[in-house]
Amino acid sequence: MVGRRKSTYKIKLMFVFWTAALWMFVMPLAAGAESIVFDEAELFSSEEKTELEELGQKLEKEYKMNFLMLTIDDAHGMSSAQFAEEFYEKEGYDTNGRSGGIVLIIDMDNRQMNLITTGSMIYYITDAREERIYDAGEDYVREKEYADAMYAMLRQVQTYMEKGIPDNQYTYDTETGKIVYHRSLTSMDVLMAFAAAFLCAGGACFVLYRKYSVVKEYEYQINQNAEINLTGREDRLVRQFVTQRKIPRNPPPDSGGIGGGGRTSTHTSSGGRTYGGGHGRGF
Repeated sequence: MVGRRKSTYKIKLMFVFWTAALWMFVMPLAAGAESIVFDEAELFSSEEKTELEELGQKLEKEYKMNFLMLTIDDAHGMSSAQFAEEFYEKEGYDTNGRSGGIVLIIDMDNRQMNLITTGSMIYYITDAREERIYDAGEDYVREKEYADAMYAMLRQVQTYMEKGIPDNQYTYDTETGKIVYHRSLTSMDVLMAFAAAFLCAGGACFVLYRKYSVVKEYEYQINQNAEINLTGREDRLVRQFVTQRKIPRNPPPDSGGIGGGGRTSTHTSSGGRTYGGGHGRGF
């Protein structure tokens, strides 16, 4: 009878131990999976919200950026872009250690689809790509299929993340006229650079090896062979020209419409942070 009690006690103790261990493992995972869908207008069902969460969190894990989705029924007198920018900064997404982010918006107050980008995301979502994102969701949102519209826009963002930053990408500050071209090395550029360096270094080493493979001793008679001649030299500045050219403030011409070429139009929020996007499209 005593042996049976000891056995039952051990089983209970092991159960408590493994339950505690499992709880300690699961809790950090649950804490790390924060919600990224903010359905303030209550447009999504619980199943639709879960589907959006899964895709958004997958992209966050892969690209280390914020992928947020927001619906609004009251913009408090602000535009959808201004509301999203304030939301992004107020909730601390601008200081959470991510390299950038995007907020996809369905604004029922202003009746508009919109998006904003910040950080590294600005380089991925050019003006042209922004318009294509609205294209992906427009038919759905006009049919009041709001979850499908949001999902389609997010999938279009995913497509552009997979394609990477366009080769001709540049930012155009709409407030100052400043233009900054994005420069990045592709994997092919790196491989070609390594190959060229290897060939140059290998060739130089081969030539030096052939030249100095046999070393002979030789004594140079400096007293008999050396001669020094000193001559005078004077440098004179003959002409000097200074050319000045005014740098235009207007952006380079684009290949069609608001989002032509690789341009990303940027602006500064009331909080002092730089954002892209914000053009929006009504429905």
